[in-house]
Amino acid sequence: MIRLSPTALTVIGQPIGLGCQQCPLLKPCGGIYQGWNCLSQCCGKPEKCNTACFRSRKYIQTVRDAGGFDINQKWQIAQALSKLPTYIPHIGHGYGRSECSRTRNVALTTYDVLRLGSDCTPTRLREHFKISPESEVLLLSIAKDNRLEHYWKREVSQRLPERLATMGIQYVTAPNYSFPLNVPRPEHLVNRRRSLVSAERLSAVGLNVIPHLNAVTQTDWDCWRDFLRDHPHLYFVSMEFQTGLCQKFKAKWHLRQLLNVQEALGRQLHLIAVGGRRHISFLAELAFVTVVNTVPFMRTMKRRRFHRLANNWKPVESKPGEALDDLWSHNSRAYSRAVSQEFRHFKRQNLRLLNTDDYGIAETPIETGALHDSSQLEFWPIADLVPHAAPMLSL
Repeated sequence: MIRLSPTALTVIGQPIGLGCQQCPLLKPCGGIYQGWNCLSQCCGKPEKCNTACFRSRKYIQTVRDAGGFDINQKWQIAQALSKLPTYIPHIGHGYGRSECSRTRNVALTTYDVLRLGSDCTPTRLREHFKISPESEVLLLSIAKDNRLEHYWKREVSQRLPERLATMGIQYVTAPNYSFPLNVPRPEHLVNRRRSLVSAERLSAVGLNVIPHLNAVTQTDWDCWRDFLRDHPHLYFVSMEFQTGLCQKFKAKWHLRQLLNVQEALGRQLHLIAVGGRRHISFLAELAFVTVVNTVPFMRTMKRRRFHRLANNWKPVESKPGEALDDLWSHNSRAYSRAVSQEFRHFKRQNLRLLNTDDYGIAETPIETGALHDSSQLEFWPIADLVPHAAPMLSL
């Protein structure tokens, strides 16, 4: 029986495409289950195609540029451990505020930071985005394809990692080179490797790097499981829930895969969930999660005030040119408390579900040493809530 992702259009038990069975990339790819092979997604324009499609005139150039497909090697990716809060606000710019934000942790976009120039200093960075000198900065390397490809093209020639290393950054996520569903599978394999190559380059200059887990199929998750097993020092990982995983049924499947990865590794991971508040009910099944989004920042720019008890945003009046420091300070604090409260609520709810059956009668603890497969994903316990589970990583 095959294990399908929520994007699959086939029935369980169907074999992989006949055209995949002799493909040299079958092992890292896993094959497809709809169509003869992945070339069914070919655009039919090999002269203009820039993807890693077998028919593209630039196929060899694209694959060589990434260094191949394989990621089964020891990657030199450094990552120091520290405590991150349940919520970190993402700031887009410093306009509209006159004072530095006193938020302890803030997130910025990597490519916005690079636009400040090669002579940017930590002081100038904080002045530009109006953040406190004591604030710890998390850089998110998540963007549209044009910005990602621009970064990859100039990463080495313009020494972009070296520029980031001088700006006082706490963590930076690896670029999330895209996994579109309408391209042949080699494009996914190339982009996965490119993400790790960029992560290694960022780490080489002294930055703490967080791998970004892009996946489409079960085989992709098996690949990340093996990668994390070979790199036991990696604790933080990131995922993005703003585009492909914004739908709940897709996010739930991928988060179950992450839980399975933790069970296979025997250790906990800390997920940086970008745009993940909409899925808190699922995220609460993980032991450690940090949600990052731009909601408080964008609503502040739109002159909206967050009311935590009502969990809604109401418009406020402001004079032309009036600074939004007080409104931003309120929104960031109140929204952070709301996210933390939601996590606590769903964690308590999950704990009750683990300890009682459908009739509210207490059950015996589930043994975590039993064998499991993908059909058990929704029933597998949370390691930190079950006795005798794998020990959590203490910070």
